[in-house]
Amino acid sequence: MVPTVKDEQIAAEQSRVDEAYARLEEMRAGARRMLEEGYRQAQAGTRGSLVDRDAMVHQAALRSHALDVAEEGLVFGRLDLAGGETLYVGRVGVRTSEHDSLVIDWRAPAAEAFYRATPEDPRGVVRRRVLHCRGRKVVDLEDDLLIPGARPDLTIVGDGAFLASLARSREGTMRDIVATIQREQDEVIRAPADGTVIVQGGPGTGKTAVALHRVAYLLFRHRRRFGSRGVLILGPNPRFTAYIERVLPSLGEGGATLRSLGDLVTGAEAAAHDAPELARVKGATMMTRVLRRAVQDAPPGSPDTLRTVYRGVVVTLRREALDGIRREVHRTAHGSVNTAYPRAADLLLGALWERFCEVGGPDDAPGTTRAAFTAHVRDERRFVEFLRAWWPVRRPAEVLRALADPGRLRRAAGRSLNDRQVRLLAESWQGPWSYLDIALLDEAGAILGPPPRPPRGRRRKAEDPFVIDGVNVFTGERVETEDDDEPTLRELTTYVERREQAMRRDDEEDEDLPVEYAHIVVDEAQDLSPMQWRMLGRRGRTATWTIVADPAQSAWEDSAAARKAMDTALGRRPRHAFELTTNYRNSVEIADVAARVLARAVPEARPARAVRASGHRPVIRHVPELDGTVRAEAAALADAVEGTVGVILPVGRPAPPLPGLPERVQVLDALEAKGLEFDAALIVEPGEIADYARTGLRTLYVAVSRATQRLTVLTTAPDWQALLSGTG
Repeated sequence: MVPTVKDEQIAAEQSRVDEAYARLEEMRAGARRMLEEGYRQAQAGTRGSLVDRDAMVHQAALRSHALDVAEEGLVFGRLDLAGGETLYVGRVGVRTSEHDSLVIDWRAPAAEAFYRATPEDPRGVVRRRVLHCRGRKVVDLEDDLLIPGARPDLTIVGDGAFLASLARSREGTMRDIVATIQREQDEVIRAPADGTVIVQGGPGTGKTAVALHRVAYLLFRHRRRFGSRGVLILGPNPRFTAYIERVLPSLGEGGATLRSLGDLVTGAEAAAHDAPELARVKGATMMTRVLRRAVQDAPPGSPDTLRTVYRGVVVTLRREALDGIRREVHRTAHGSVNTAYPRAADLLLGALWERFCEVGGPDDAPGTTRAAFTAHVRDERRFVEFLRAWWPVRRPAEVLRALADPGRLRRAAGRSLNDRQVRLLAESWQGPWSYLDIALLDEAGAILGPPPRPPRGRRRKAEDPFVIDGVNVFTGERVETEDDDEPTLRELTTYVERREQAMRRDDEEDEDLPVEYAHIVVDEAQDLSPMQWRMLGRRGRTATWTIVADPAQSAWEDSAAARKAMDTALGRRPRHAFELTTNYRNSVEIADVAARVLARAVPEARPARAVRASGHRPVIRHVPELDGTVRAEAAALADAVEGTVGVILPVGRPAPPLPGLPERVQVLDALEAKGLEFDAALIVEPGEIADYARTGLRTLYVAVSRATQRLTVLTTAPDWQALLSGTG
């Protein structure tokens, strides 16, 4: 068989790709040698050698990881310039042993033209070539000619590289789009690092992928700034974070923290969505007042009488006096509630002295001074035990669980809640945490503050990894600590074990404080409540932000309150707004169905423009009942596509039995579908999805825009069949 022109071009590109992979193997070997050398540094036995070892091992591990993730699709692009130069673009930068460039990292300034060049603004690029590889083998290529006639020596083959990439099957997790980033997306990715980037766009416009690629770009260009203080990527739920978790590692970046709204607070995890009526209450900013009053109330089981005896004189403080002291502590204490323990002790002792004087104590115990009285009472076990019970260190979960008592909640609510809202809230806090509860736990934690910590200098000897039997192993000095007189039996430990023990203790000490980040990405931001924005604001006081949203998909009703809370969280940094207008996910046929829902949900909104047709018209079926039909339609879609199938149900509807179907068929409700995409989607009872909440039509808009190739809708309501099919 005579090779075609494309075959010859593929063979030529294969030789360059082979050269790049050969050099990649050499670079990997160098990273392994660096790792081995780092461990050899520790053999010197000095403190400095351990520090050098840790630094070298850390850098070598990062380098090794970056090189490993570049294995798949190392080279994906080529630029032929008007001046005769040729540049190859890939996942990581690759240089020869003489430091000549073989492959340019896609985030480097020199690679910008690969994404930005157009026939109207070619940026000196004559031909842009996209290489499609399977493993290390080049299997296809597509060219764009940007300056016709500038380089007659260049051969141009193929077309439609980008559109071809859109039809690939999904595997259940998001892929990177590094080889197919479009110009409007690249402008977002490379936007200025100083400030907040707000990206809006309809379903399928690539908002999430663009935000993740922006993180990789920022970490590459500003490693010291963002890498040292961390990047947080926040999604709506764990299913979504699992879907996107492979993108950054595939781009050579594994340092970002990936969280959902349900697991952002240490020690708590959300398991459910609140019903709409309850969600409106939990997400509103007035909950800050409720929680503050709840914290200021006496905790459950708090003693209501303090009694002490001094030189035969009985001194008693009862509930009314104790409540007044509690209010005074909250009014005058500096810092958090949990660290007001000393202030509470001082005010109690002062009140006891005043009461001692009122009952004639100085007459019955002549010569008594306030200092002597206070010193005696302070050391009494009875007083210490009372103080611990009356002003305990409290945790956010304890505060919220205590509000499951309607009477306690009613006191905390004041006029902020009506009787029905009190009942609904109290009942909800008897069960698992919801997504909105996580923000309330964080708010309560901010009011309470972290528990008091012992001074650093009072650590026990066993807590210092460099101290063995009271002697610092590096300095030889004897270390005196508060427990030197306490005979204990210590087990023999290694340096590594002692160091890990100290690091774990440091982590435990900090777990009550929210981690602050240098950059925060918020996906599906249109759904966040004001209380959730407050939760994020505590983690980004000095951060820059990337906000990804589509107001037409919003599930939160009070957009004005949410916008105000968002503005407070983002601060006054400059903002750069972008709108993505092209729908790369949905076929034209599916986009038409989504547009019909959008016209009912948000009449003033404009749908994004779909760019490809699949030839498969959506199936909108009216059925008398759903028994058995859901499984049959899901099976038909699984046979029709090679990738994932999403069966999207109304919120709260039990999942139907789907025996015998492959794992790539996923069942989820319409709220869980946020941000996901499937090769095929089966929507069950669109009317129930639309009626779930005031924003139900927007949620239905989300559901019908999840599919890339095929869409089927099952409804028992003829009106919905007519609306979605465009016949009514």
